[in-house]
Amino acid sequence: TSYSVFLFTLFYILILERIIPLKKDWKPKKRLILTDIKHLVFSIAIFDALGKMFALSLTIYLQEKKFIAFDFWDSLPFIVVLIIANLIGDFLPYLYHRISHKGNPNSYISILLWKVHSIHHLPKSLNWFKTNWIHPINMFLNTFLKMTPILLLGFNSEIIFLVGIIHAVVAYISHANIKTAKSFWDYLIVTPQIHHFHHSANTEEAKNFGNTLPFWDLLFGTYFNRKGAVNKVGVFEEEHTDYPSDTNYVKQLLYPIKVTKKCCI
Repeated sequence: TSYSVFLFTLFYILILERIIPLKKDWKPKKRLILTDIKHLVFSIAIFDALGKMFALSLTIYLQEKKFIAFDFWDSLPFIVVLIIANLIGDFLPYLYHRISHKGNPNSYISILLWKVHSIHHLPKSLNWFKTNWIHPINMFLNTFLKMTPILLLGFNSEIIFLVGIIHAVVAYISHANIKTAKSFWDYLIVTPQIHHFHHSANTEEAKNFGNTLPFWDLLFGTYFNRKGAVNKVGVFEEEHTDYPSDTNYVKQLLYPIKVTKKCCI
């Protein structure tokens, strides 16, 4: 079912990107297709699965150690439980995502987190394929931090499945090269309108750290939106930056452990 949803999402997003593209120069480029595929296979197909496996293993281990899970979810309306589960599942990834953008030059951990996450911001265009541009470590942590709390809190399998599906669908839609306008939907779900700003090369606009819902951004003051579209996306480059090229997948994988004098966002 997951793969069916994935293929269906791919199908209609590619159609929408052709019918109502935001920017014509954001179309997938032939020279990057191989890199796009490598990110899809290694980050999405492998490390997403590993994140889920470790989350489930940790939950089972803690349950064996007499961890008491909540058992009252079935007494609430299904839609309410689904909303709560998505909010809980988005919280730790939101914090991890936000911390990854701090880029404190005096903190090794801060620089490391940004270097891991910066691979997702390397593309100078956004479309369906660029959703997959994410370092395997980043993918693993996103999934692990999302799934562990909702597993530990005892949500049923249907809710857990839907949380995963919603996350995947919203991720691909929010990165798509689709023309949208500022609307009330931007306050309910992570739309292309607000997530494009997250990828902005203008650091004043590069906020919106929620993956699925903008709730935590609205609550903690990291929400950004305005009329119109983002002007330029990508990493903020200066003379001392040494980000890997967009065609060298191996260097992108090794970039977090590469010693650099300075790193900036």
